[in-house]
Amino acid sequence: MDIFEVLSAISKRKKAMMHSGIDEIKALKEAEIDVSNEYHISLFDIEKLVRK
Repeated sequence: MDIFEVLSAISKRKKAMMHSGIDEIKALKEAEIDVSNEYHISLFDIEKLVRK
């Protein structure tokens, strides 16, 4: 899985959560955690990737 696939997965989950009524900041954090768990990527690495 490359960087763009990870970012795409986070974005899709974030948008889905926002449509269900969760605010943007909380949706982003939840999406990062979900992708981290599903693809076995450390949360620290995902946060570095998203914050750049």
